[in-house]
Amino acid sequence: MSRCTHCCHPEEVRAVGAKNTRATKGSAFSVALLFASLILPMIFVSLPFPAPAFAGDKAVTWKPAAQALLRVDDQPVKNWNLYQEGKKTDPLLLQMGNRFLLIEVRDHKIFELAPATVEHKGAELLWDPADRPSEPLATTDWIVKDVGFAYRTSARLVAENRVLDLQLPHPLNLKR
Repeated sequence: MSRCTHCCHPEEVRAVGAKNTRATKGSAFSVALLFASLILPMIFVSLPFPAPAFAGDKAVTWKPAAQALLRVDDQPVKNWNLYQEGKKTDPLLLQMGNRFLLIEVRDHKIFELAPATVEHKGAELLWDPADRPSEPLATTDWIVKDVGFAYRTSARLVAENRVLDLQLPHPLNLKR
């Protein structure tokens, strides 16, 4: 029987040996746990699953935004509507007459959508994100801020030299 370098008692040598046997059994469990937690998820990720709906294979439903305000060059617009995807306020879909603008607020980008790609379904719109143009319209002078009871988004369309000013009210918080 070998002696422990820290002490001279054979009982403690057996206890240290017992700990090592448990560590060996525990390390087999650790390897199995490591395999289950790291390797198996990589296998599942590599399996061919259908792509999620946001990957562009399905049209997204856009609902009208309530009580939004729009001004172009500080003048009210007669025929317009603002749509949002569920309760999200980014991106926004703005319809002015037969013109559709996709406004990506966080990225400070505005895309002009072809009217043929947007489908009316009652008060809602259907549009497939795969139909988004590759290049946004040239814009400058972005203002995105909280102005009390609403979010304000403003941008200048460079080619037309027009300023879009949009105000979208905060959603009501009824949990108080």
